[in-house]
Amino acid sequence: MTTDKRNEVLTTYTSDVHALVSHGLQAIHRQVEQLKDVSHKDAKVAVAAFESTLKQQKSALEDRIKSLGGSSTQPVKDAVAAVAGVAAGLVNAVRPSETAKSMRDDHTYFSGLGVAWLMLHTTATSLGDEETAQLAQRGYSDTTRIIMHLSRILPKIVVEELREDKELMPTDTQEKTRAMLKEAWNFDAPAGI
Repeated sequence: MTTDKRNEVLTTYTSDVHALVSHGLQAIHRQVEQLKDVSHKDAKVAVAAFESTLKQQKSALEDRIKSLGGSSTQPVKDAVAAVAGVAAGLVNAVRPSETAKSMRDDHTYFSGLGVAWLMLHTTATSLGDEETAQLAQRGYSDTTRIIMHLSRILPKIVVEELREDKELMPTDTQEKTRAMLKEAWNFDAPAGI
């Protein structure tokens, strides 16, 4: 494979991740604004942190695309734009009384972003580009931490929202949910697939 072909492939995969991050950043920014008036402190703090992480990722991706000879302002592939648009649409549909659903939609978005980072890491590693592989590893690590954080705070937000309905009397299920999460995400357990 020629260097030009290698850089073209790397630029394509890096640009795909950039498109997802850029669209997600726009949606998360709107969500930060929409959550200002809700009582769920965990959600407000989380989305502000998500926005900061996405800004850092976007900047790092733009730098990497330029060093590969590409441009972060090039037209985005239709498929990537469609996926990012769906994620942005989901996140944009936040209503103050449905913070838990917006956090669920964030989880969906970040799960897709994690897969994109994983694909970029695999591509860069396969083509011998250590710098892009390290960028992808950082992005994947950031994204998986966000997903795990969402999994930790989501049960509390769900219970808080249930308590807002005076007719419902939910119990605090956080410990049971944490145990379920720990068991489900046990990477040492056999896959069974």
